[in-house]
Amino acid sequence: MSNDEVAQILQETADLLELTGGNPHRARAFSRAARSLQDLDAPAADCLRDDTLVEVSGIGDGMADHIAEVVHGGSFTLRDELRSAVPPGLMDVLQVNGLGTKRTRRLWTELNIESLDELEHAAETDRIASLDGFGAKTQQNILENVRQLRRYEAQWRLADAWTATHSFLQSLRALDAVDRAEPTGALRRRTETVERADVLVSTDTAPSVTDWLDPHLDDATSEDAVVTGHLDEGLPVAVHLTSSDEFGTAWWRTTGTPDHCAALTEHASSPAKHTDEKALYQAAGVAFVPPALREGHGEVQAAAGDDLPELLTTEALDGCLHNHSTYSDGAHTLREMAVAARDRGYSYFGICDHSQSLRIADGLSPEEVRDQRDAVGRLNDELADDETPFRIFHGIESDILRDGSLDYEQQILEAFDFVVGSVHTGFSMTEEEATERLVRAVGNPHTRILGHPTGRLLLGREGYPIDHERVIEACAEHNVALELNANPHRLDLDWRWVRHATDQGVLISINPDAHATSELDYVKWGVAVGRKGWLTPDQCLNAKSLDAFVQWLNDTRS
Repeated sequence: MSNDEVAQILQETADLLELTGGNPHRARAFSRAARSLQDLDAPAADCLRDDTLVEVSGIGDGMADHIAEVVHGGSFTLRDELRSAVPPGLMDVLQVNGLGTKRTRRLWTELNIESLDELEHAAETDRIASLDGFGAKTQQNILENVRQLRRYEAQWRLADAWTATHSFLQSLRALDAVDRAEPTGALRRRTETVERADVLVSTDTAPSVTDWLDPHLDDATSEDAVVTGHLDEGLPVAVHLTSSDEFGTAWWRTTGTPDHCAALTEHASSPAKHTDEKALYQAAGVAFVPPALREGHGEVQAAAGDDLPELLTTEALDGCLHNHSTYSDGAHTLREMAVAARDRGYSYFGICDHSQSLRIADGLSPEEVRDQRDAVGRLNDELADDETPFRIFHGIESDILRDGSLDYEQQILEAFDFVVGSVHTGFSMTEEEATERLVRAVGNPHTRILGHPTGRLLLGREGYPIDHERVIEACAEHNVALELNANPHRLDLDWRWVRHATDQGVLISINPDAHATSELDYVKWGVAVGRKGWLTPDQCLNAKSLDAFVQWLNDTRS
């Protein structure tokens, strides 16, 4: 069991304690332990074996015993008792955005709401508005969020779907009857969310594979050489069976959107049998189209004119910008984060802890800013290496305030190497209000990168509406880079606007927004969806060399 899975159970226990009116201090202890586990590099099982888990902040002997029960048995006594004390559907109610444990408890105890269906019906029949502290506007928001949650239930985030499918693919590849097993469909195209995982299997003995799949998938059904079902994690999966001599054609057909496949068919005749995809594109008289681009957005025409871009790769990234440390809400120290970035081969690293107004994330006071700047200087001296240059840049993720201004006074802002401007509060805005807020922030001479431009959380929160064209135009005018936040829960800027931004000359910065050393690797998801926007190394800010990045900073300052 992974640390994230154990942490999820601990956090659920904290929620259950609050739902049942339990001790709030005990609930906070479980939440604190959950966060500590999520930030822990070593598996909890290894720490238990080595008797080092109690050395982790927020985990004492009693909590370690609970975690041991979870690791070895999947749950623990207190959690089971609490789950039996609440209606099963109440945990679904808790998932509705904007409710939280206190409001969910009131809905349960005062209106006897125990499921999403009952919550939706109560909102539709005007019962929620009668509760003190709720009102008509809150009731309408709850109704909209319930309906949004239902739409989310059919989707999986890319990273989650990829992780769930990986071990399944490995098991398929180990079968004697399988020549090849590969991801296909939306998963292979790296769309930010998927409804199911599609897998293509090459085999000359399809019945043997079907027989193996039947007990390994929940609710397995077979029709027209496609076996569908669910993985253990609940992810829907479709296994497409084909022969080795048709593998290339089947992989092309199951990967691309209908628009992509139609465009290629219109350009040439319907593809014949091919063992290899590249041979299929060659036979059609066009360049090979990378899977990420097969969305039907003009890629076939570009391939016919040999005009496809050389897409960005993770190997092309030379710097890692927008990261957090224990100075604000990060799990690891500035030194630990910087060294982890250097060890991954980066030439430069940007620390961008939260600014003072974001108190919930322990934003830095002006005194802490100066302290951190000194620490960056000392670390740069310590980590200097003539053979492999590495430099830490002192940045900040400055809150964009409601009027579009940046957090901190001007003399503090101008001392940073660069500023990432981001909205973290006040999301209830019209499109005009949100756009004006961002445009004003982009026009601030200290803003160098606009962070997660819409504030969306995939399958959790819709972004505030913005006029993307106006924001991109402002970035182009002021030479401000747009962040593609690589956290798999964000992936914001949406890839559909990447190409428009780069056409206007706006640089895209693939930023992990890392709050722990392991999260530095989030950049792979940012690169994956950035490629869908036809992003090239030349169009990516942190694909610049160290010297080129310094030059860009100097140019934008002047």
